[in-house]
Amino acid sequence: MFSILNPSWTHLLTPEISLLCFAIIFLIVSAIKGDVALRKGSLYLTILSLLFTLFFVFQIFKGIPKEGYVNVIQTSLGNLSLITDPIGLIFKSLFLIGGVFALLISVKELDEENAWTGEYFSLILFSILGMFVMASGADLLTLWVGLETMALSIYVLAAYLRRKESSVEGALKYFILGALSSGMYLYGVSFIYGSTSSIHLDVIKAQLGAMMMKGESIPFPLGFGITLLLVSLLFKIAIVPFHFWTPDAYEGATTPITAFMSVAPKAAGFIMLIRILVWGMIPLHKILIPLLSLTALLTMVWGNIAAMLQKNTKRMLGYSSIAHAGYILGGVVSAIEAKTNEGIVAATFYLLAYIFMNIGAFAIVIALKGRGEEGDKIEDFAGLYKRKPYLALLMTFFLLSLGGIPPFAGFLGKFLLFMAMVHSGLYLLAAILAITSVISIYYYYRIVCSMYLSEGSEKPPIDEGIPLKTAIYITSFFNLFLIFFFPMLMKIFNLAKVF
Repeated sequence: MFSILNPSWTHLLTPEISLLCFAIIFLIVSAIKGDVALRKGSLYLTILSLLFTLFFVFQIFKGIPKEGYVNVIQTSLGNLSLITDPIGLIFKSLFLIGGVFALLISVKELDEENAWTGEYFSLILFSILGMFVMASGADLLTLWVGLETMALSIYVLAAYLRRKESSVEGALKYFILGALSSGMYLYGVSFIYGSTSSIHLDVIKAQLGAMMMKGESIPFPLGFGITLLLVSLLFKIAIVPFHFWTPDAYEGATTPITAFMSVAPKAAGFIMLIRILVWGMIPLHKILIPLLSLTALLTMVWGNIAAMLQKNTKRMLGYSSIAHAGYILGGVVSAIEAKTNEGIVAATFYLLAYIFMNIGAFAIVIALKGRGEEGDKIEDFAGLYKRKPYLALLMTFFLLSLGGIPPFAGFLGKFLLFMAMVHSGLYLLAAILAITSVISIYYYYRIVCSMYLSEGSEKPPIDEGIPLKTAIYITSFFNLFLIFFFPMLMKIFNLAKVF
């Protein structure tokens, strides 16, 4: 058995090829001795390369069928390995948007830490390349290659500030647990392959469907392999009880990388989960739905409760991101339960809104940093309204959006998820989403109170810089006015059919 390339593979893989070429170029440039001006030039060229890649993604989106998918690589037996389809291209756009904003908010942080090195940009590009493979993979090993390409880059980026003990500690914990989850993934795949003689999701789906139709029970090796596989994936998207690496990694990593980790890799984990569940495991939906519903429920509850106890803003936003992962998982579960695209569309829209509101919040954390001040504790926001009124106002908007308060983008996303859960009959999940969203207002409101009601000690003047200001303005614009793009986005997202 051998692989067959689509005659148009060079066109279909233009985004991946461009990312790979740009990543190698910037890796070569990083070996050239130069001052900060060279590194800053590389950063802006990296942003430009991501925008070029986004243009290529849009071009392919216009040229592929809006129903189904296009084979890029398949075996001689017709089994799929790599595909191009609307939902994969939509998620690739999310990765690129997250990467652009992560680079924009990196300028001040790299200045403050005197940490301008060329490999920073290459690692971000390589991580996004891995996410692209995760969005297009149609067999378990191709998906694993994408997962590890992304993860290895993120491990290094998490420890980028290697002179800081907390950064190295968080990254080491992330690396050890990530390596454990990767081992579990491969171990699970070996059991699945031993039971089905295939790693291709379409073949696995057909065999599981035949077993269910005949009323056969799932063999223990196959069930064990599927369990290991799902545990590994839930670890990657920080679902309770596999979330414990997240707060330490988020606190220790440089803030732009924390912002990047909270949006792009999370979205990549979800598209990989959707691929495996819908393309491979959907015949087991009666078994999977109760288990995934329970993990989503626990994630929503524990993420919000733990966030209430935090004094460090990055840790608080880390636990908050765990809760948001629970909301999104609830949307995926509702789609599997109802076998409709409503939950997938809701989850995709919420991920887009989450990029703007979460990166915007982290950008303001970075703005507070300077002259020995980390800016990542809640008391660092004290008196911000008097120091920089517009930053206090926009931070309030981002926090209200994260809490799901109308008319912000976060409310619209949570409303879509809530309705998807109700329409699929998952009333308990919908109720927990509503209740925990109300609970989240408490810990977001602590920062708002600190900004407006606390005087605070004497602080150094805030100098955001043009790139950081640009990121704050753009994310706040979409956070406020995404509702006006809602009809157009729904028209696009509804093309991402997985059922």
